Amino acid sequence: MSERAKGGESVQRPKSILMFERCYLAAFAISLVSTVLLWSSLNEQFGAQELLLGGWFLPTVTVIGFAIPLLLWYFIALRGSDVAKWIAMALVALGVAGTIFSLALGRYTPNIAGLLGLVRLVLQIVAIWFLFRPDNRVWFGGKPQATV
Repeated sequence: MSERAKGGESVQRPKSILMFERCYLAAFAISLVSTVLLWSSLNEQFGAQELLLGGWFLPTVTVIGFAIPLLLWYFIALRGSDVAKWIAMALVALGVAGTIFSLALGRYTPNIAGLLGLVRLVLQIVAIWFLFRPDNRVWFGGKPQATV
């Protein structure tokens, strides 16, 4: 699927959207791997909530946590949603702020989870950068850039 209909006409997906998709989905895959590697640790951390809310809490929160980026990917990469683009950018900005905060407080864990988190964040930043390239203007509903 490399094009979509917009207002009755077909719009080809720009190369920057394809690059966004690759980086964003690679970051998503790293999140999956990280979650699998850390599942037992997450179970320990959320043990109190499990006792109060039941065994469904952590799996439900995890599914929601994976559904949000997949929905954003769908609406950005396949539907050209400008709103989803800005939501994704805001979430990545929060991730950057959280990482800076963790580093400043000395709470960054220099293990495989920390390394995967940093790689994921870099991929997300690069993915967001691709969303603001000039070749995406029409994809997100703007007018083509005038050539001089």
